[in-house]
Amino acid sequence: MGALGVAAPKQLGRYEVLARLASGGMGEIFLARLEGAAGFEKLFVIKRILPHLADDERFRAMLIAEARIASRLAHANICQVYELAETDGQLYIVMEHLEGIGLLTLLRRASRESMYLELGFIGGVVQQCCEALHYAHELRDRDADELLGIVHRDVTPGNIFLTESGVAKLLDFGIAKAKDASANTQTGTVKGKHAYMAPEQLRGSSIDRRVDVFALAVVTYEMLALRALFQRRTDYLTFRAVMEQPTPDVRRYRPDTPEALAELLASALDRDPDRRPATARQLGAGVLDAIVPVRPWSAGDICDFLRASFADELNRRRAETARAIEGTDAVPDELEDDDRDFPPVDTEVADSPDHRSSQDLVRRSPVSIERLSSQEIARRSSKPIRVEPPAPASAPASTQPPVMVVHKRSVLWPLLGIAMVGITAAALYLVWKQRQPPDTIIVTESRSDLPPAADPPPAADGSGPVPAVTDPAGGSAKAGPARPRPGTPPRSGDPYTAVLTAHRPQLNRCMNDNPLPTGSAKVNAKVQIIVEPSGRPKAVAFVSGPLEGTAAGACLKSALSAATFPSAKAEVTVTFPISL
Repeated sequence: MGALGVAAPKQLGRYEVLARLASGGMGEIFLARLEGAAGFEKLFVIKRILPHLADDERFRAMLIAEARIASRLAHANICQVYELAETDGQLYIVMEHLEGIGLLTLLRRASRESMYLELGFIGGVVQQCCEALHYAHELRDRDADELLGIVHRDVTPGNIFLTESGVAKLLDFGIAKAKDASANTQTGTVKGKHAYMAPEQLRGSSIDRRVDVFALAVVTYEMLALRALFQRRTDYLTFRAVMEQPTPDVRRYRPDTPEALAELLASALDRDPDRRPATARQLGAGVLDAIVPVRPWSAGDICDFLRASFADELNRRRAETARAIEGTDAVPDELEDDDRDFPPVDTEVADSPDHRSSQDLVRRSPVSIERLSSQEIARRSSKPIRVEPPAPASAPASTQPPVMVVHKRSVLWPLLGIAMVGITAAALYLVWKQRQPPDTIIVTESRSDLPPAADPPPAADGSGPVPAVTDPAGGSAKAGPARPRPGTPPRSGDPYTAVLTAHRPQLNRCMNDNPLPTGSAKVNAKVQIIVEPSGRPKAVAFVSGPLEGTAAGACLKSALSAATFPSAKAEVTVTFPISL
C-alpha cells in the first residue's frame, strides 16, 4: 500500500518520527528516533492504528493484545517489542529497527533469476525460525506455570526477516493467539494469509502449534522450489488449493532435494495435524538431519551471502535510511503483494469457480501427497508436469464362472418408476432456476463523507435553479447534476456511483458463485472504499455485515479493488451499503 494522504506525525511521545515505512488497511509503520544525553540516539520502528480507526475498540484491543504477547517474548530470533504507549488518544507500540533483507524479497529475486538457494542456507534459516516458534509455543505463565498456548498463525515469507548480521527474525505477532487472552479471536474467525494457513485454520476450527508447523513447512517448500505452493490469483482459488490440491513432490522443482527432506515436508504438509511433526523443534531437527552431510549455515555464513548477493539492495536501504534521518527524503513503501516474480506450482485446480461454496471446500479436504522415485524425478525434471489424479486400481481377474441371478417381481419397479419421475421433476426445476435472473446488488447511498450540496442559484434565463456539483477534491462549483445527500439514493450523475454501477455484474457474480452460509433471505452489508487522488482504490473494507472473512467477501474486495474512480486532489472515502 502507498502512504496515506495525511502527513506523518512529527512526534509520537518521546520519539521523533522520521518517515513512514509502510501502511495497510488497519495500521501504519514509521521509522523513529529516540535522542538522549551527550548525542545519544537510537532508531526504532513504531506501529500504530490508522487515525480514523483509533477510536475503534476492536482495533485498540488487537494492538494491546499484540503488545501483551510480544512483551513476554525475549528471543534472539523474534523481533523485540519495547513499549506500548499512547499519545493524544493514539495507541502505538515501539519495536526494534532491523537492517537487512526480507525473505519474501529474497525469494522473488531468486525465482526471477532462477537462482537455487543452497541447502545449507535453507537449513540455517529454517532452524532459526523453528527455534523462535518453539520458544513462543513453550512460553509459560509466570504465576501459574502453565503454557500460555501462543500460536503465531501468520508464519509467511513476509514475516521472516534476515538481518545483515545473518540472524533470522520472526515478525508480527499481531494476530497471534494466546490461551485465555482477553482479545481472543471469536470462534470460527479466520485470520492470517490463506496460502500459508493449515486446513483446520481455514475451517475456523480450534488450532494449536501445529498450524505454525504447517505454515513453516510451506515456507520451506517455497524456499526449495522457488514457487508459491498454494497462492493463486484469488482467495477462492487459494482456498481450493489448500483444501483440495494434491501437494506436488518438491523434487519435481528441486531434483537435488534429499529424499528424507521431501518425505519430511510431505508429513509436515499433511492435512491431518496428527500426522505432522508435533513441535517446531522436531521440524527443525528433521530438516537438519535430512540435509546431512550438508552443514547448516551459521549466522556468519548467511551474513556473507547477503552482503555478496544483495549488496546493492542493502546499500540502497542504508542510503534511504540516512536520507530519512537527515530529513531530506522519505523511505518508499515496499510492495509486498506483487507475486508476478513468484509463480505458483503446476496444478489442475480450475481457474474458474465451481458450484461448491467455500464451506464445502473446508468440509471436504482429501489428503493427497505425491511421492516420486529418483528415476521418476530424473525423467520429469526436464519438462513441466501437471498433477494427475491417481488411476483407479484394476480389479483382479476372476477365475470363477459368472453367476446369473434372476429376481422375482416385486413392488421395487413401481417405486423405481416413481423415483425417476421425481428426479426428472427436480432436474427440470433446477434448469428453470438457473434461467431465472440472478440476484442483484443494489447501491442505495453514496459517499458518507461529502457534505450536502448547497441550494443552487437560479439560471440565467430565469427558467429555474440549475443544480451544481462540488468537485470531490474541493474545487470550484460548476453546472451539473445535483450531488446526492447522505442517506438518500444516489443519482446517476454521481461519478462514483456510476463506477460502482458499471461493476455491478462482477459483484453479482461474486455473490452468485459464492453463496453465504447464513441462510437468511436478505443480506445487508456496508462497504467502505478509500480512493487515492489518482482514482485507484487504496483500501476496501466491510464496516458491517456478514461478508468479512468469506469467499464472497474476498471476491467482492478483489472486484472493487480493480475499479478506477475519478481522480481528485485528495483522498475520497466512499461508503455504500449492499442489499441482496
